[in-house]
Amino acid sequence: MQLPEIVTVGIYDSKVAAKNVKISNNRKTSMFELELPICESGISYIGSNSAPITENLIICAKPGQTRHTKFPFKCYFVHMILHEGILFDTLMNTPDFFETDRRELYKGIFEKMIKRHSTLAKSDTIMLQSLVLEVIYTISRDTARLVRGKSGIDTPSPAVEKTINYIKNNLTEDLSLEALASAVSLSPIHFHNIFKRAVGKTLRDYVEEQRLKKAVELLISTNYSLTKIAFECGFSSQSYFSYVFKRKMKKTPREYATEMYSQYEI
Repeated sequence: MQLPEIVTVGIYDSKVAAKNVKISNNRKTSMFELELPICESGISYIGSNSAPITENLIICAKPGQTRHTKFPFKCYFVHMILHEGILFDTLMNTPDFFETDRRELYKGIFEKMIKRHSTLAKSDTIMLQSLVLEVIYTISRDTARLVRGKSGIDTPSPAVEKTINYIKNNLTEDLSLEALASAVSLSPIHFHNIFKRAVGKTLRDYVEEQRLKKAVELLISTNYSLTKIAFECGFSSQSYFSYVFKRKMKKTPREYATEMYSQYEI
C-alpha cells in the first residue's frame, strides 16, 4: 500500500492570511487537501460544486480540481500527495463536501496531527502517518454510510454478519451461494438479495475479494509456491488463481510480489 507524502498540516485563518480579502483567487490543486472548518462562515467552491461552510462539513479537494473560497474561513487542514493505490482511490471517490456527525472525532485527529507535525522526531513522524491513515479511514467509513443511505444498502443482518465472519475464517471451504444460504436457513435468491444490499456487492465478488486479500498476504510474507497459495486461499487451481489475480490486480502474482519486495530493499 502506497503511503501518502504529507506536505503540510495546520490551521488556516483567512483573517490572518488574507486580511481584507472577501474571496480567494481561483486556483488549481496539485494534491489532496482535506479540511475541517473551525467556525461557520463563508462558502467553499470546488469545480462546479459548492457548500456553505459549517463546523460539520468535511472538504476533500482532489489533485487537478479548481477551487476558491468566500471568506471568512478558518479550518484545520492536511495536504498530501498520493499517486495510486487504495488510499488514492478512496480519496478520489470521496465527495468534495459531506456532512459528518462525528466532528469531535475528526477534530481530535487533526489536533493530534498538528502537534506531531511540529516536531522532527522519528516517532512523531510515524505517529503522524498513522493519524493521516486514521482520518482517511474515518472518511471512508462516513462516506460508505452516505452511499448506503442513498443507494438503499442495508445495515448487515445477523445472517449476513455471520456469513461474513465465516467467509473470512474459512476461505478453503465451499463458499457457494447455495452452501452459505443453506447455513443461515435462507433461500439462495433471498440470501443473494440481502447480502448485496448489506455489503454493496455480490457474494461471489466478496468471496473473491477476500481470497485475493489472503493471497496478497501470503505472497509477500511467505515463500509458498503459487499452487500452495492457491490452495490456502480456496482457489480451485493455480492457473485459475493466477487468472483471477491478474484480472483484478493488473499483474501476475509473481510480478506483484517482486514489486512489493523492491519497495523494501535496503
